[in-house]
Order: sequence, then structure tokens, then C-alpha cells
Amino acid sequence: MEKFPPKPMTPLDEFVTPPFLYTLKLLLPYVPTPAQRSLAIFLKFFELKKTMEIFYGFDRGRSDVSPEAILSDLKPYMNPDEQEMMEQMEGMKNMMEMMQQMQQTQTAANGHDEDSGSSPFDFLKGILDPEQQSMFDMYNDIFSNVTDTANADTQKGETDYE
Repeated sequence: MEKFPPKPMTPLDEFVTPPFLYTLKLLLPYVPTPAQRSLAIFLKFFELKKTMEIFYGFDRGRSDVSPEAILSDLKPYMNPDEQEMMEQMEGMKNMMEMMQQMQQTQTAANGHDEDSGSSPFDFLKGILDPEQQSMFDMYNDIFSNVTDTANADTQKGETDYE
């Protein structure tokens, strides 16, 4: 069986796991079997208590985070195949943005409508196999929805104070 390197602790785990608790977790396999269950429950209860203390009073998450930042933060916790797929998707997204900018530049130079020909998205989808096309559509929807939501939150916040 292939052995993967241990995954790093998530930022939440670093917040809620003080050094003494981390040490107890490492020692758990060496505790006598009858006491392991009680100690494990204590450890998880302590983490839950600490989590509730930290997040008490927070009403919403950060809305200023870009999809790219989220994906970048998730990479260390993915297996190598997932990381490679994520890098391919980032490359495709960068290519889409570049093609969109090129089309806008060409449209501005020629004075034609954007809808007069095939879009860069259609071109890019045409060179992908069906599985990659479905992944492309899925990630395109994700990036569009997150961007639309962020724009809507910004606009909503601006109108509250007018």
C-alpha cells in the first residue's frame, strides 16, 4: 500500500488544539485500551468546547475571499491526483480569462459585437473530451456563482447605508 505523507493540521485544528491536547492525541494509542475511549471522548469534547468559545458571536464568514484563494488554501489537504486536477483547472481558468481579454481587445479594435462569432469558451470546450467539458462547465459555474454572490453582497452592503 502506498504511504502518503501526513496532511498538515487545518487552521481550525491549530486554533482549537493547544499543545498539551495535541500531545495527548499522539499518546492515545499507547494508553491502556479501556481508557482510550474515555480519553478520546474527552479530547473531542475539549476541542468542541474550544471551537464554541472561539466562534461564539460570529454571525457570518468572510465574503471577500476569492475562489482562487479558497482553492489555494485547500491544495495542501488534497491527494496528489486532486492537486494535479486543481492545477489543470487553474490553468484552464487562466487560459479562459486570457482568451476573453483577447476577444474583448479584438472586438474593441474591430468594432464588432462579442456575439458575432464563437466565444473563447466555445473554442476551449471544443478541444476537451466530454468528461473535461463537464468539469469545465462545473468549475465555470462555481467561479461565476461565487463572483456573482460577492458582487451582490457588495452592492447590498452599499445600499444599506444610503
